[in-house]
Order: sequence, then structure tokens, then C-alpha cells
Amino acid sequence: MHTVTDYASSHTDIAQKHTGHSVLALLAEKLGDKRFDLWFGQDTLCSYQTEQSQTTQPQTEGQTTESKQNDGVEKVVFTVRNQFKANGIRRHCKQEIDQTVLELFGKALPIEFTINTPQQILPFTGLPSDARLPDNPKNGGNPQDTDSTETKTKEQSGRRFASMTTFLEGLSNRLACRAADLAINHPGEINPIYIFGPTSTGKTHILEGIWSAVRKKTSRLSSRQLPMYLTAEQFLSSFVETIRNGASRDRNQNFRSKFKGISHLLIDDIQLFARADSTQTEFLHVFDMLRNLGIQLVFSGDRPLKELPLRSELIGRLEAGMICEINLPERELSLRICQNLVQQRELPIEHDVCRLIASRFGVHARQILGALNRLHMHYLVDNQPITLTVAEEVLGDLLRLNRRDIRLPDIGKAVCKSFGLAEDTLRSKSRLKQIATPRMLAMWLARKYTRSALSEIGLYFGNLSHSSVIAAQRKIDRQIGEDKSLAEIVQELERTLG
Repeated sequence: MHTVTDYASSHTDIAQKHTGHSVLALLAEKLGDKRFDLWFGQDTLCSYQTEQSQTTQPQTEGQTTESKQNDGVEKVVFTVRNQFKANGIRRHCKQEIDQTVLELFGKALPIEFTINTPQQILPFTGLPSDARLPDNPKNGGNPQDTDSTETKTKEQSGRRFASMTTFLEGLSNRLACRAADLAINHPGEINPIYIFGPTSTGKTHILEGIWSAVRKKTSRLSSRQLPMYLTAEQFLSSFVETIRNGASRDRNQNFRSKFKGISHLLIDDIQLFARADSTQTEFLHVFDMLRNLGIQLVFSGDRPLKELPLRSELIGRLEAGMICEINLPERELSLRICQNLVQQRELPIEHDVCRLIASRFGVHARQILGALNRLHMHYLVDNQPITLTVAEEVLGDLLRLNRRDIRLPDIGKAVCKSFGLAEDTLRSKSRLKQIATPRMLAMWLARKYTRSALSEIGLYFGNLSHSSVIAAQRKIDRQIGEDKSLAEIVQELERTLG
């Protein structure tokens, strides 16, 4: 049996490093962070395998029996920790796995599971791994102690936490970057720090980046205090395990002692604490204990503080610190993310392809990653530079499904930039001739690319009536056919809007 990661045998050696990553990356995008972490985590491996089969040809007169090798039997194999996990993935993720395999390989393939196979398969490294905690139990301990064999396996897997040096800063995440720098270089000065925003905007990257930077810094200083990174799920599980195994008199103290001697406590997705009131109570005790000791606390969540389903005491303590929102990346940042990923993979991709991906898949970083995975696989098979035409063909189905939502402010900004106007010009009540045409064009684009009502469009662009919007649409329709230069401006604006 041969373990490969591409269905083109001539490129097996090149592709071997990437298909397991591609399957799991696309699954992560389809399932979302919570479902992916629940069923796959970071200890599930994936590989594409072919197994050659022998068949015996029927013996005819004048012939001897001989064996002929048929085409290999292809399959996708997931390596999991135990049978419980395999059964759970089959039951809850079958549809997404089948869709992922069909998209990547162009056909349905058998799905198999192996339990703790010794075969080495390159693990997926796109999402957060297990908690990163102080290495020495005397300096903070580990809520989920692992033996040396497990630690060695993790080191050999190549999984490393993200670094702040690879985090791209933009307008959408600038405040969070400043907060991370503060947590690294001036711990405890502002406490706690709460970072929130939608999925795939870099919250986990920042927490991991803080962990990595502090570890590097303390290693130079020979400090005995090390940072601790946990997901809310790991905090909860560790607390439940301690309660279950410890004596009732001292079990809470035993749990809190695990956090002594650390320099930072970084907890991801604290909205998950809503599941259990007792966990919130213990988190509150740990919070107060560490803050009183000057330990830097950094937490992340998926919503603003007022919307967190947590106790008022916790909300009040978080409000006393620094609250940082991360928004979805702006177009320029999406382009930089795409270019950075292309550079890391050393892919021969034209700049226009990056512009296409950023405009159509730039809602969040994982969409960009999914599109690049598809192009990467095509390059491994075709071994030719990826032009804009090739990218549009390879990503055709995804382009149709992932058109980026265009808002009225996007249209207004693009039109103003094209005509050299100030950004708020189109929203003013001015009826000057040099503003009338750009405003009508903006309303025409709004009718074509948004679902906004006529009244909403008119209100946004100068407080006009819905009949004015209709009149503008008809006039631009007519002028595009008569004025070649206006038609070219429209084409450029449409390319800009994606």
C-alpha cells in the first residue's frame, strides 16, 4: 500500500506534504472552529492512500494463467485516537467529509479510520493545538499532565504556536495588536485584556503569539515564570476532572495551585464558560488570585462583553481592563494575507490572482486559505504557473458561492476614489453637476450589487426619494451604451468591488 497525497502519481512526492492539510483545512472551514475542535482537534491525522490490487485473468486456450495489476484502490484515511472519536466523526461529520473529498479530488472516495496507527502522516497545523502550559510542574503545573512520550510526539509533529511576527496588522485589528504588545512587554500594566470578534479574524493567533513571545523573552532572561495558554474548554475539563478526583475539602485549592508561578494566563473563547455556573465561580476565584499577584490576563471571545452569557461579576471585572474589537479584514489586509500565504508556499501565482482571491474570498483568512489550497493542489498536478484565467477556472464553483457582500459604504468609497472626490461627498445634499453623475452611478451600482431597498439607497446617497434612484438607474443604463468612457469606468469599478 502506498500513502500519497495526490491522485496524480507523477507528483506524489511533491503532493505528499499537503493533501492531509488540505482535507482538514477545508473541513475546518465547513464545520467551523467549535465543531472542528470538538470532533477532530489537533490529534487527528489525514492521508490519501492507494492500494494496488491483483486480479487473475481468465485462462483461455493457448494461454497460461497470469496476474495483472489493476488501478489502485483510492481512499482517504483518518487516524484518530480511539474508536469513540471515529464513531463520532462518522455520525456527525459524514456529509462535510464527503463534500470535502468531492471538491478536492473531483470524485467520491471511500473513507476509512485507523486507531493509533504507527505510520507517520504529516499532521494538520492550521488550527490551535492542545493547551500550552509551563513545562515544569513546579512552576505552574499543567491542568492536563502528559507523560514524556506524549510530549515527544507533539514535538515531533512539528506543531508550533503562532507568532506575532507572522500576524499582519491592519485597520481592523490595530488596537488588538497594541494590546498584545502591551501584554508582552509590560505585563500587568493593564489588566485584564479582552479581545473579541467574529471567527477567523486572528483572536487565537494573537493569544498564541503572546504565548510564543513571552516564552522567547523569558528564556533569554532565565525567568522561572512562564505563560499558560488554555481554551475555555480545557479550563472547564481540567476543573471537572479535579473536582471528580480530588477530596472535597481541598479540591478547589488543588485546582488553583495549578496556576501558581505563571507569568500570563491566556484563555480562548471564554463565552463557553456559560455552560456551567460552577466553572464561572472557579474562574472568578482564579481571576482574582492572579490579578492580585499582577499576572497578566488575556482572554478572547466571539462577542462584545454586554452579549457574553456570563455572570455580572465577571463582566464587571472584564470591563475594568482593556476591550479590543477585531473586525473582518479590510480589502487591503485580505490582499496582504493572501500574498503572504503565497510567498510562504512559494507558489507561482500572478498578482491579479491574489487580488481576485482577496476580493472574493477575503471575508476571513480561512476562506483565503481554502481557495489557495485548491490552487496549490492544481499546481502540484499541472506544474504550470497559475494565471488569472486558470484561477477563475479552478475556483469557478467557489467563486459563484463566495461572492463578497458589497455594502453601500463600499460602493460610495470606490466611486469617490474613481472620480477623485472626498469620501462623504456622495452623501451630502449637494446637487452640483460634478457630483450628480458619480452619485447616480453609485446608486446604479447599489441596485446591481446590493439587496438594499430603493428608499435605503436614496437615503444613503443624499437623502433622495426612491423615484430618484429609479431615474438614476435608467439614466446610467442609457449612458453606458452611449458613452464609452463611462462604460470603462463602470468596468473598473466592478472589478474593484469584486
